[in-house]
Amino acid sequence: MRAGRGREVAPRLPWQEGKKNRDGSGNKDGEAQNNSNCEIFVTRPNVNNSNVSVVPIVGMGGIGKTTLAQFVFNNREIENYFDKKAWICVSNHFDRCRITKEMVDSFCIGNTSNSSVQCSNTTSLDLLERQLQRHLTGKKFLLVLDDIWSNEWQWLLAPLQSSQAQTIKIIVTCRDPTVLRSIDQGYKINLEGIEHQEYMSLFLNCAFAKNNHDNYSQKLHDIGKRIVEKLMGSPLAVKTVGKLLGLDLTEKHWNDVLENDLWKLKTDAHDIMPALALSYYHLPSHLQPCFAFCSLLCNHKYRHYQMDELIYMWIANGYIHENGSNSKTMHDIGEEYCHELLAMGFFDEANSTKVKMHDLMHDLAQLISHGEIYIYESGKDEKLSKNARHVYVDSSIDPRLVCETNNLRTLVLDRACGMSPYLNHEAFKRVRVLVIFDATIQELPDAIYHLKHLQYLDLSRTGIKSILESLCGLYQLRVLKLPQSLLTVPSQIHRLINLEILYTDNGKKNYFMCTQLRNLNKLRGWLSIVALEIIHNKKEATNAKLNEKSHIKELSLHWKIDKVDCCKHVVQEEVLEGLEPHPNLEKLEIKEYMGSKTPSWLVKLQKLKGLSLRNCRHLSCLPAVGLLHSLTRLKLEGSNIKTFHAEVMFTLHALEELQLIRCNELLSLDGFQALPSLRILRLDECPKFRSWCTKEPTKLGYIAISSCHNLESLPA
Repeated sequence: MRAGRGREVAPRLPWQEGKKNRDGSGNKDGEAQNNSNCEIFVTRPNVNNSNVSVVPIVGMGGIGKTTLAQFVFNNREIENYFDKKAWICVSNHFDRCRITKEMVDSFCIGNTSNSSVQCSNTTSLDLLERQLQRHLTGKKFLLVLDDIWSNEWQWLLAPLQSSQAQTIKIIVTCRDPTVLRSIDQGYKINLEGIEHQEYMSLFLNCAFAKNNHDNYSQKLHDIGKRIVEKLMGSPLAVKTVGKLLGLDLTEKHWNDVLENDLWKLKTDAHDIMPALALSYYHLPSHLQPCFAFCSLLCNHKYRHYQMDELIYMWIANGYIHENGSNSKTMHDIGEEYCHELLAMGFFDEANSTKVKMHDLMHDLAQLISHGEIYIYESGKDEKLSKNARHVYVDSSIDPRLVCETNNLRTLVLDRACGMSPYLNHEAFKRVRVLVIFDATIQELPDAIYHLKHLQYLDLSRTGIKSILESLCGLYQLRVLKLPQSLLTVPSQIHRLINLEILYTDNGKKNYFMCTQLRNLNKLRGWLSIVALEIIHNKKEATNAKLNEKSHIKELSLHWKIDKVDCCKHVVQEEVLEGLEPHPNLEKLEIKEYMGSKTPSWLVKLQKLKGLSLRNCRHLSCLPAVGLLHSLTRLKLEGSNIKTFHAEVMFTLHALEELQLIRCNELLSLDGFQALPSLRILRLDECPKFRSWCTKEPTKLGYIAISSCHNLESLPA
C-alpha cells in the first residue's frame, strides 16, 4: 500500500492479522505495526497549521477501506486522545443536513439539556452548524466520513474550519480519488489489494475451510485460479465467492461458477458486483428475500443493527418458515438464517447481538430488490411502483406518492410527520412493520390503532406521551417499542398475548403492574420489574406468572429503598417468593431487597450463570449458591455478609468472576483458592476484610483491591 507525498505505509488488515505463528500465537509484529500507524495518525501535525486535517483512504470497492478506518477509529490510543469521535456513512446520496445532525448527535450523547435536545430534533442546517461549533470549542474531534462519492462532502469543512476546536482529524474513505482533488492532503493511503500469494492463501482458506486442499484434483485448483483472476484482488469478493465454492467441492460446481453469464456484466476492470451477485443467486431460496430486505434497513441509520430487530421484521413479512418441529421457535429459525448469512459472507458480525453489512453488499441488496423496496429521500424523484412492499420515507417526500401502492408491508417514516393524515388510506391497511423516527410527534395517529395486521411497531424515537387502550386490540403485535416520553403504559397491555419484545426506554416512568405481565408468556430476552414496594403480598406477585415465561433469560427485580418504611421486611420476602422465574433463567439481579432470606426457588435455577445482589443489607449469610452449578459470575454489593465458608466455595466449580463491593462486615474469604475456574476477583470498600484464610497459590488472572484498609496480605 502506498501513501501520498512519498511516504510508504503498510497497515495490516484483519484478514492478515488472522494468521497465526507456529506456536499458535497471533502476529505481534502486525499488531505493533498497526499501533505505530495509529500513533503516526494522532501525532502528525495538521497541514498549514489549520485545526482541520483530512486523511483519505482510497481504493476500489471491497478492498478494505472501511476495515482500516474502523481499526483506527476503535484503537485504544485514539480513544484516549480524542474528546469525541463520530462515524458517519455518507454513501452516494449526500445529505448535508443529515450528516451535520449526526455530528451534533455524537456530542449530545449523555447530554439531556433542552438546547441539545431541541437542536438534535431540528432540520435547520444553520442552527445545526452553530450548535456543532459550540460543541467543538476547545475539543479534539475525530470524524470518519465513510464511502463518499462526490466532492459535495467538502461543504462540511467550512463550519469545522471556522470553529474554535483544538484539532479535528477527518478520515474519508472513497473509491474515486478525483473527489479529493481540491483539498490539501498531508497523508494519503492508497489500498491496492494484497500480494497474489497471500490472496490465493485467503481464497483456499475460504473455499476449503477445514478440508485439506492438497487432497483435491489439480484441475479443481486450476479452475479456482481462473476464478480468482476475476475477483480483482478484493477480499470481500474472495470471501463470498470462496464460501460459495466451498458448498460443493466438485469440478462441475466450480466450472458452473466460472462460466456463469453474470461475469459478462462487469462495467469496468474493478467491478466485483458480478462476483457478489453469483453468491446471491446460489443462496438457498429461504435466505434470498431475507437478504434483499436488508436494503431497506442498512442505510445510514442501520449501519449496525440488532439481530433481534431484523429477525422480527423477517417474521412479520413471512420470510421465516417453521420447519414442523415444535422444538424451535420462529425466532430460533431466524437466528439460524442470520448465522447462515454470516457464514456465507453476506453479513459481518459486529458482536453477538448485532450484525452489519458491507456497503457493496448493501448495493447488491438494492439492486436485486428494485421494484419491491424503495428508499425515498430528498433529491430522489423515482416513481414508486404500485407493487412496492417495503418503503422508507423521509420528510421531503410528498406523502400522496406512497398512497399509490396497494401491497405495502413495511413502512419506515423518518421525520415524515406529513404522512400521519394519510395513514388511514387503503394502501396502509396491510402494513405489518411500522417504524417512526420523529421526536416532534406527541400523539399516536388514530389510524395506527386500526392496523390489524401490525406485528412490529417501533415508537421509541418519538415524543409520544400517551397511548390509547385500543392499541391493546392489535393482537398480532410481536414487538412493541415505546418511547421515553410515554407517561403511562396502557393498563390492558396483557391482552397482547403474542408480544415477544416489549421495550420501554425509561423504567422510572413506565411501571408495570404484575397483572399487566400475566398473559405475556412469549416475552423474551431481558425483563426488569421496578417499584416492587407497591406489591403487597405473594398472591399479587404470583399474578406476573414469571415461571411461565420460558424465553426470559435475564431478570432484574428492584425495590426502592426510600419506600422501605411503608413495607415490612416479611412482605418483601413473600413478594420475592411469588416472583419465581422459569428455570431457563440465565441472569438474575435483585436490588434494594430488605428481606433477611433468599427465596426457596433460587436453587432451582440450574441454568443461572450470573447472580447480582445489590444493597440487600439484611442478608447476613451467603445464599445457597453452592447448588448453582452453572454459576460463572457472582456480585455482592452493599451486603452485610461476614464470611464465605469453605464448604460453599468447594462447590462453585464454574465460578469465573467474584465481585465484593461495599460489604462492610466481610472479614475473610475461606477456601476461595479451591475455586478451580476463578480468574477475576474484585474487592472494593470492604473495610473489615483482613485475610484470605489461605497461603496456597491461586490461578487468578486479574485482581483489583481498593479501600480494604485492614487487609494483611495479598493472595499468593
